[in-house]
Amino acid sequence: KPKLFFIQACQGEKRQHPVNVEVDARPHDSYSTQQSVSLYDSIPEDADFLLGLSTVDGCVSFRHIQQGSWYTQALCRNLELLVPRGEDILAILTEVNKDVASRVNNNGEKQMAQPAYTLRGKVIFPKPPPSKQHQ
Repeated sequence: KPKLFFIQACQGEKRQHPVNVEVDARPHDSYSTQQSVSLYDSIPEDADFLLGLSTVDGCVSFRHIQQGSWYTQALCRNLELLVPRGEDILAILTEVNKDVASRVNNNGEKQMAQPAYTLRGKVIFPKPPPSKQHQ
């Protein structure tokens, strides 16, 4: 399962090693279910991670003294708006980037958020159930 982190962090230089993939069920065939998983049935240990970084490497991350960080505001607003529409996480983070980049502080300074990911597929959150207010 994908691991999603929304943080501010730098990326390092680590060599990737394979980790085995566990399947939910094997197809019915002549192979033994006891057969070990080959390296072709594995993924890198760093696969399926997403880091939602509030800013690019070397730059500050701004926050409003009462409303909180620009990044967290944009992330929460876009999750609330776009998850019910069935948008995937990368589309949501693209909107977060757009929102954060459109802001400017009192000194005319800007900020750029940055997702970093090793996802091998789309991540779509389940749509929330309809609220009682809409019924």
